[in-house]
Amino acid sequence: MSKTRNQKTTQSEEPHSPKATRIPTRVLFMLFTAFAGTLGIKAWQERLGQNDDLMALQAREALAISGYVRSELVRSQTRLEMALKAKMQTSSILETAGLTQITESNQATASVNGQLLDAEFASIYAQDNSGKWWEGKLPVSKLTPTPEGERTFSLAKSSSSQLGANVERIGMMRRATACAPVGDTQIATCVSRDVELISAEDYNRILIYLLLLAAPALAVIGLVGTIKKNLQSLGNESNARQEIETHWRELEIGGQNGFWTWSRETGLFNLRDKTAQMLGLISASDFSFQEFLELVHPADKPKVQKALDQASHDQSFQITFRGNGDFGSRYFEMQGGPFQDGLSGILTDTTDTVRAEARSRMSDHLTRSVANAYPGPFAAWDQRHRLLIWNKTFANLFQLPEHVLKAGTSYDVVMAEAAKQIRIERPVPGSNNGREILLLTDIWLNFYDRPTAGGGLVTVGLDISSLKHQEETLLGKEKKLRRLVLELDRMQGQSEEHARKYAEQKNKAEKASQAKSVFLANMSHELRTPLNAINGFSEMLIKEIYGPLGDERYIGYAEDILSSGQHLLDMINDILDMAKIEAGKMSISTREIDPVDAVDAAVRMIRRRAADKDIELTLTSKENVPDIEGDHRAIKQMVLNLVSNAIKFTDPGGYIKVTISKEDTFVRVSVADNGIGIPKQDLPRLAQPFEQSSADENRNSKGSGLGLSLTKSFAEMHGGRLEIESDYGQGTTVSFVLPIDPPKKSTQAA
Repeated sequence: MSKTRNQKTTQSEEPHSPKATRIPTRVLFMLFTAFAGTLGIKAWQERLGQNDDLMALQAREALAISGYVRSELVRSQTRLEMALKAKMQTSSILETAGLTQITESNQATASVNGQLLDAEFASIYAQDNSGKWWEGKLPVSKLTPTPEGERTFSLAKSSSSQLGANVERIGMMRRATACAPVGDTQIATCVSRDVELISAEDYNRILIYLLLLAAPALAVIGLVGTIKKNLQSLGNESNARQEIETHWRELEIGGQNGFWTWSRETGLFNLRDKTAQMLGLISASDFSFQEFLELVHPADKPKVQKALDQASHDQSFQITFRGNGDFGSRYFEMQGGPFQDGLSGILTDTTDTVRAEARSRMSDHLTRSVANAYPGPFAAWDQRHRLLIWNKTFANLFQLPEHVLKAGTSYDVVMAEAAKQIRIERPVPGSNNGREILLLTDIWLNFYDRPTAGGGLVTVGLDISSLKHQEETLLGKEKKLRRLVLELDRMQGQSEEHARKYAEQKNKAEKASQAKSVFLANMSHELRTPLNAINGFSEMLIKEIYGPLGDERYIGYAEDILSSGQHLLDMINDILDMAKIEAGKMSISTREIDPVDAVDAAVRMIRRRAADKDIELTLTSKENVPDIEGDHRAIKQMVLNLVSNAIKFTDPGGYIKVTISKEDTFVRVSVADNGIGIPKQDLPRLAQPFEQSSADENRNSKGSGLGLSLTKSFAEMHGGRLEIESDYGQGTTVSFVLPIDPPKKSTQAA
């Protein structure tokens, strides 16, 4: 160490070299050039910002003029259509619609709402009452508003014009042009504005930048002059080297900087205390070149060695490397250049900076990942509404080109380009800044612009195509439901009309039934009186009360008359009883009776008829049959009806069993025979008036079909019921069940 220090002292006494004076001059010139370049870049960015603002202004004006042109087209088209439907003359149509010509058109051309013919005329289309299409020639001057100031308006074909905004240089002028489509037509509106290439504001800005550039230039010139004077006054190289060393030492004071030197003669590195501590050493010391490289991470050794080799040939350097061993996670920046007989410089701990940059990159990557993971379009803008980040969905849905979709592009320029893919745009109900958008690809979006806390803007979109499809489906179902409601209303009206007619017919039927009942009630005496006379006189003839009749055939005829009269009288009595029941005038008189007496009386009355047909008729009564509340006459009539039917449908040699038994709180009277039986399909209707079994047709039996109906009515008047069981060809069992203590209610037939 003492040898190295003595060598440094000897070298510091060498005379001043002109080479040393060139180093600070070159450094200061580089700083001056960098500052000038920075000002130039700043001026160029402001010029680009002016162009973007100018294009955004023109894009908004183009959209506004597009709406104006579309309204004029619709107004002229409406006037033309009204004039055609009013069947005006051609001259009147031209005057009314403001046209210069009208000709018949074909359907293919008429499917376009409007198109540009040339620079002076545009075409519109309308239908007359017969469905024929007509084409009108409309002057372009009537579609565009009157130009104001430096603006000029023009129309172009949307298929051939370049929609969007751009700025081009024409001589010493700048021309900003923006074009926007006009609704569903083939026309685009274009707005142009010419501004000076260099305006008065630009001259002021140039003056300001010159002043800003002049100040550091004067400072650099003065600093260079001062350095030269100081070097010349010192008169030797040691003073200049001392100044350089002082410069590095000043950088070492404070912060994370450490001073180092390398001697070409000894090949040793000298690290100051702070530098040694940063690299993980206990104290400062001298190291060989290889020992110093051991403090560097193996992956960074080659580039450190290369940088030091180049610096040994009088070149400044700056390099970043990682530490070794326990300090492998720390990052350092080493910079320096020629000094005395070797190199010197500073070592800076940049770990925090590197980690902050890594976190920033990770945060940026995470932000972009989240943005791309969002299913809808997403974009973020800074305080000046310049584009920061966006996702792939935003670019794909609006088909934005790369020269537009880049960081720094203004919001208005991006949205003007995105408007080319929008078919319908309208506000979202209940939202201040929401828009409902239909793209040309038939995708519906809810589009929102949300301000951020830092003054920026976030644009998000949500795909609502499925909701729109469901809404359309619901609207279709709603229309169908309305049609059904109308149909139901119509059917309800028809039902009410049918109900009214039914009520009228029912009223007529009830009146007719009432008239029938009144008629039968009134005719009961008139019908029975002659039958009683017929039956009485025929019985007298049979018994030959006043002497023999002579021929035996007269007695047979008299018997036929008596049988027919009795049968007719029975039918009339049944009909009259049924009429009374239907009219609600039939009543029974109940009292406590022995049901066996009533049944036995009926059996005794009809036993002779059974015997005449050679049918065995038996009556069986269980011992526990109690007395009941009933009508003796009605019970006897029910038994007579059932036994009469059994005799009618039982062949000679058969049997009829009448049984009386007690079942819980009821008394059952059953009439069973082994006759022809009843088909199952006839059982449900036999208890209705005038209904007979289909088996009657084969036997040609006499009867009105009222026996079972009367029996059922009498049983129900007692609070009981009628039951029928039969096997066709085997026999039939008909029973009526009467309550022992009937409920307290009216015994009059309903």
